[in-house]
Amino acid sequence: MNTTWNKTSLTLMMLDPNNKKVRFTYSNLIEKPSDDQIAKFAAVIAQLTGTVFVSASIATVDDKIQTV
Repeated sequence: MNTTWNKTSLTLMMLDPNNKKVRFTYSNLIEKPSDDQIAKFAAVIAQLTGTVFVSASIATVDDKIQTV
């Protein structure tokens, strides 16, 4: 089988000033974002929204194609 990358999504869990969880989800990212890229992106989102970064979750979708 051949594996082909299709898409990557990122979900950031943040805390607002009232300590309520806020989830931000982004689709169509690069294939394999590094820890540093995720941390920097989360820092920008935190600064823009006034939230605090808690955690990140990445989901990757690959296509599996059977070769004949």
